[in-house]
Amino acid sequence: RTTGKGQYVVGRLLLGVPRGAQFFMALCGPVHVYHLAQEGSQHFHESQNGRSGLGASQITPIHFAQVDLHAGDVLALCSVLPPAWESLLNAEQRNFDLLRRDLPASTSDDLNAVLVRVQAGKGVLKILPGVVGTSEASTAAGKQEKVSPVALVGAEEFPAPVAAPDQPALVVPVSRVASEKPASRFSRLLSGESDEVLAPDGLAGLALDALAGPSPDGLTGSAPPELASEPAQAAGPAIPSGTDPAQTVRPARLITRPAGGKTRQVISRPGKGIPPPGVSSETPEIMRLTPQRKQQAFRGMAKWLRGVQVFTRTTSEKIKAFLPNLLPNLRDDEPRLTGVSMSFIAIVIPLLVVTAALTFYNRHGRAASYQENFDQAWAASVWASSQTHPAEVRVGWERTLYYLNIADDFQETDELEELRQRAQLALDNLDGILRLDFTPAIVGGLSTAVEVTRMAATNTDLYILDGAHGNVLRFYLGSLGYQADTQFECGPGLYDNGVRVGEIIDIAAAPRVNTLDATLIALDSTGTLLLCRPSPGAPTAVPLATPSLGWRGISGFALDISSGYLYVLDPPGNAVWYYAPDQFGGYSTLPVMFFGSQIPANMPAVIDMVTNGADLYLLYNDGHVSACTLLEFEGVPKRCSDPAQFMDNRPDRAPGGVITDAFFTHMTFADPPDQALYLFDPLAQAVYRFSPRPDSLILQGQFRAADEDRAKMLVSQATAMTISPNRYIFISVSGQGYYATDVP
Repeated sequence: RTTGKGQYVVGRLLLGVPRGAQFFMALCGPVHVYHLAQEGSQHFHESQNGRSGLGASQITPIHFAQVDLHAGDVLALCSVLPPAWESLLNAEQRNFDLLRRDLPASTSDDLNAVLVRVQAGKGVLKILPGVVGTSEASTAAGKQEKVSPVALVGAEEFPAPVAAPDQPALVVPVSRVASEKPASRFSRLLSGESDEVLAPDGLAGLALDALAGPSPDGLTGSAPPELASEPAQAAGPAIPSGTDPAQTVRPARLITRPAGGKTRQVISRPGKGIPPPGVSSETPEIMRLTPQRKQQAFRGMAKWLRGVQVFTRTTSEKIKAFLPNLLPNLRDDEPRLTGVSMSFIAIVIPLLVVTAALTFYNRHGRAASYQENFDQAWAASVWASSQTHPAEVRVGWERTLYYLNIADDFQETDELEELRQRAQLALDNLDGILRLDFTPAIVGGLSTAVEVTRMAATNTDLYILDGAHGNVLRFYLGSLGYQADTQFECGPGLYDNGVRVGEIIDIAAAPRVNTLDATLIALDSTGTLLLCRPSPGAPTAVPLATPSLGWRGISGFALDISSGYLYVLDPPGNAVWYYAPDQFGGYSTLPVMFFGSQIPANMPAVIDMVTNGADLYLLYNDGHVSACTLLEFEGVPKRCSDPAQFMDNRPDRAPGGVITDAFFTHMTFADPPDQALYLFDPLAQAVYRFSPRPDSLILQGQFRAADEDRAKMLVSQATAMTISPNRYIFISVSGQGYYATDVP
């Protein structure tokens, strides 16, 4: 909620989901993700809009990205990046154990981060125990500073005796508390921030807890290596003459006693239940005596609890004895209630009371609640209409919709719908949204077993790539909508010319005029084209010539309608290969590498590619686009704008490498004469329209479903989008495809 005074609470969100060998990320706000792999590191961060985050607007500005994981990769996710972490994460030596130690040690901030190491396995998550982050300087200092047990406490009343040459010395342990003041009693004593003065017995017990058992702050300590390596019978230093033994702390020594089949090391002193060296006896435990003041406090607490118990029991007995006096006694001639009668009364009377209360609430309470929230919405709309700054106008209309949604739960009225349309129209004008009427496209819908990954369309046909089976489905336009062509063949198999086709990975509508009379061009992962025709025509398989460097992993292709050039995308190979058509309209010649000396960075992250005959555009999984020119000039190498700038002309927006409130997965060009570039956001089910330039993309607007269609279309996330030559927009949602015909 907002205060109406320009005050906001903005949150940060960082989610990560592994699926197989891929890691999907959702980032909102100035959060950071580092992916450290053998081939290099990647840094994901919303640097273009540092003010974005949860709660800033009605639309959650989530930025999505994904990376491919391999065994040995390291992921570092943090909400706030400490200054020293950037150099550690970007260093050439990125050993996981070193990072696990050095990252907590390099800062004293309150950390909110996750460090992950990827290993080959069955998807089991193993949470490693916490480690103490120590820098090299602190480690070196810990090795040099060796003091006696008394010096560990730092009490001025007990002078530390000088250790004998063969006497083992204790090492000051590093505090495991990351805050400014140590939390545990032992850590405060070590850091010198406590004014407590321990008696000699208390000191020996403290050293035992710290080095041989669980510490007060929940950590388990162990004896230092220096003590473990020395003999247990080392003699302690002598007590100076003239000193009262009761006021002198005797040095501790290390002894070993078996405990449950294992050897345990403890700290003790002569004269406290430990026999002298050479005497065979069972070593007693060193017990800590409870101070008398603490015992008195426990006795007082026990007396208080006993008094509360007696008071509660006495009060309960008196109430039980008093309640029967409130009920009238039955006369001798009055009938007594049976168990059935009492059960009937116990059920019917509460039902009657609840029914009467609900009836009153439905008649009066719901109407009052509706009117209260509608008045709040109306006041917010009046305030929004009086504002001039776009950010304040947006806040006002978003607040209007908020109260209208609450009022709609109590009552539906015409005035509510009218105000809702007014508020939605105002927000749409701020975001450049045009609402379209989407209708179901496929008669009878799609089967739940179909997984739509790609779509292509002509003026009369709709083609859907089923990613679950690797084949293509055809639907032709009829009187009631698009009907399925059950005899259509376009998928994996062995064809007449002896060419085997694998699972289809990408499709595109074929040119209207081609030598094979095909209506659809499909491509499999081995580089074989499949030219498909409507039934009863059979498809034709045409293998592409393999590049001299071979294929690393084909993910898609793009066809230039004007020139007939075919571009094949190979992200793992950092390559885009293009084929020139031969005299028969095929692609029998060897391909040519598209990029020259300049190859866009992070090519393995490319997820889609399109061309308009003049420029080639690459879409990355983080939402940015690279624009590469296709025109060649003598002496001028090909160049790419990476990233191409999004010119966002909406109020309170700025140009940048990404659209912060959108997540793009597909893009396509419309046919001439107006070759606009359309990018699809499946989460918002929005189609963004851009005017392409060689180095930038100018936002023209976006298309979304109308209010009456959103309820049925927003049931799940969309998966694919395409545009036909006659300007029909097709969107695939789980179990159905929708299309709009009135696209400008």
